[in-house]
Amino acid sequence: MSEAFQSELYASIATLDQLKRLYDLGAVDIRSFQRESQALIQDVRENIERMRRLGFDVSSFLYHEQIVERFPEAVHLLGLNPTEPRDLHGMTEDEYYDYIGLAVLDVATMHASKGLMGLAELIVEVVKRLPELKSVSYNDVIEAVNRVAEAGLIPGIRSLRGGVKVVELRPLELRRDQADVINLAASKGYVSLEEVMMNLKWSEDHARQVLTSLVDAGMAVVDMKYSTGGRYYFPGLRSRESQSS
Repeated sequence: MSEAFQSELYASIATLDQLKRLYDLGAVDIRSFQRESQALIQDVRENIERMRRLGFDVSSFLYHEQIVERFPEAVHLLGLNPTEPRDLHGMTEDEYYDYIGLAVLDVATMHASKGLMGLAELIVEVVKRLPELKSVSYNDVIEAVNRVAEAGLIPGIRSLRGGVKVVELRPLELRRDQADVINLAASKGYVSLEEVMMNLKWSEDHARQVLTSLVDAGMAVVDMKYSTGGRYYFPGLRSRESQSS
């Protein structure tokens, strides 16, 4: 039984590490990476918890299988190496997160007109701005975002109904019907008038009114190309790949 759990755990960690490497090479888009990595992380954590409940020594497994050395990308995403001294580059912990927070604010300022931004995309942009911090992790960026939000400089992270996490870059004060449209658009970055009417059971007049209000607020951009039949794009929810398509 122990060997089966260890085998499953090893396979999930190895797969997560490979997924992160493919993402860094540009072979996996942000939305696929976010969806698949979250599923793998959940699987790893469930396996670890199951092993602990059954009395298995997870730390020994991680050490003997050389998980940290073999799968560093997965280790960073999972936070599986808490005993290793963190490289704060000569800074205190507060200075370290303040330093990352400045990059968060730079990205937030650049994209403020969108109103919101996918958390995964924001993390990627922040990390790219900090090449000198070679050990910065996704969790470090999330912690910095939370600290910036606690300081009142941005509204912070919120979860849409479909599970997509976004960062509010400026106070939005969304009405319920506007939030419903954004939730609907979250998975692919755009919606059509017909999709809003069909999925939310709204009249055409109400659907147009809400979509227009989002365009007026700068959160959506309308594209009335004949080939697409008219779409309302949400730049803050779109990856760079979809924006260039």
